[in-house]
Amino acid sequence: MDGSQVAGVDTSRLAVRERFDRWREHVRDNHGGLELVDHDPNDFHGATTVQRSRALQLVEFTSDAITYERRPSAARRDGDVTLRVLVPRAGRFRVEAADQRVVLAPGAAAMVSMAAPFSISHGRGARAWVVSIPVSRWTWPHDPRVPNVLDLRAGLGSVTAAVLRQVAVKRAALSAEEFGAAAESLADLLVRSFVASADPVHPVARSAGDVVREQSDDPGLTPASLAERMGWSLRLVQTVAQKAGTTPSAMIREARLERARARLEDPALDHLGVADVAYASGFGSISAFNAAFKTAYGSAPGDVRRR
Repeated sequence: MDGSQVAGVDTSRLAVRERFDRWREHVRDNHGGLELVDHDPNDFHGATTVQRSRALQLVEFTSDAITYERRPSAARRDGDVTLRVLVPRAGRFRVEAADQRVVLAPGAAAMVSMAAPFSISHGRGARAWVVSIPVSRWTWPHDPRVPNVLDLRAGLGSVTAAVLRQVAVKRAALSAEEFGAAAESLADLLVRSFVASADPVHPVARSAGDVVREQSDDPGLTPASLAERMGWSLRLVQTVAQKAGTTPSAMIREARLERARARLEDPALDHLGVADVAYASGFGSISAFNAAFKTAYGSAPGDVRRR
């Protein structure tokens, strides 16, 4: 595909009986040996935008609930060793690989390798970017077949997220040469960001982050209930969070704000009022939500929706 061209598929334009088969074909065109399971094949809705360069492939997609499986036989057979970086835009994604499970929401990314088995699942209406990178760019000694997680809210990760958003928004207007140059920079930033974030994290802190991202919509999630759900003491959770430069309360608040902002930016949720978004994201007070949102993002929640 010429780097100046943008392609994709929208199953809503097809006859109902053709939709899932076309989606499966399209996914395999972009990602090779993946099996599609846990879905409704009778009336499947999904849409993608796809662009490629020599450095990477950039896919933006949304679809009904589904699970994608990279099975051991496919990983052995087809010789594909490229890397996939999953960047959620809306909804939650469950990534399982190498006996590890990661729950992703907007504000984080995960990388998996096509050279090893994995599964990725999500609910209806989830949206994400998937960036494919040649394994030759991975020079870090960490095994890329073990899932890596990147925080896109701070440090180099936040810079990388901003570049990805701009490339995705502007790509249709870029020439092949311009998109190729942007793709080169994005691939380099993604790898550097994963390497920079690879400092060892206390397993309790990592587990706490996973629980918070998965359960932040629950208004009953507090530092005390977080510790209880993990089976650890509150003091231990507070200590390891402090070593990671945060607190349990801040982790919960930040996760809820990320979820709320993603919902406010999602055109499919325009029918929800700001108060609805606040309550759906785990906030128990509109005033507290408005104050926290303005502190975090410098604007009121309603201003984000009007942009």
